[in-house]
Amino acid sequence: MVDPSCMHCTRCAHDVAVEYENSAAARRWWRLYFLIPLFLLPASPFLASDYVICLPLMMSYMVGMGPVLSIVREAPTCAECGALILPEEQDRAAARTRAACVP
Repeated sequence: MVDPSCMHCTRCAHDVAVEYENSAAARRWWRLYFLIPLFLLPASPFLASDYVICLPLMMSYMVGMGPVLSIVREAPTCAECGALILPEEQDRAAARTRAACVP
């Protein structure tokens, strides 16, 4: 399997270290945001009967969905030139023989 910190950059034309805007730990923790409805499930009879709490709660959850999805789906960038490293490019590059990663 390919080292996730080392990917092929088409602009540099060799394997390079990749960077993310947010840390790996932050991206892992933000994935837990999608589990919030499971924690609210036991309170669903109360939330369904009280729209003064339910509507603002669901609206704030849905407003927060966009930024969380952008953090979780963040594409890696080349550490040397700053180009986006796309998954489609990695599939084609995987067929080639790879040199050692340039940090």
